[in-house]
Amino acid sequence: MTENRRGAFRSNAFTFGALLLAGGEVGCLVWDATEAGAQIEVPDDQPVPDRFPLRLTEGGVPRPATVAWRLHRRIGIAFES
Repeated sequence: MTENRRGAFRSNAFTFGALLLAGGEVGCLVWDATEAGAQIEVPDDQPVPDRFPLRLTEGGVPRPATVAWRLHRRIGIAFES
């Protein structure tokens, strides 16, 4: 059995969100999320800065986010408080 070392329960969101960047909104796939952070996936050619507002759902309130890790198109983010 795999041990879960996360400090918070992650829900399998699998929803469509958006990064709010200087050039406009960029759609992303939200794989899972907690109150503390999320795992997202962006298009191949999309540069993503280290800090950006992230909207987890369509029409949702953007939350300031910081990149925690990057692996190809997937990005782990932590929400700023």
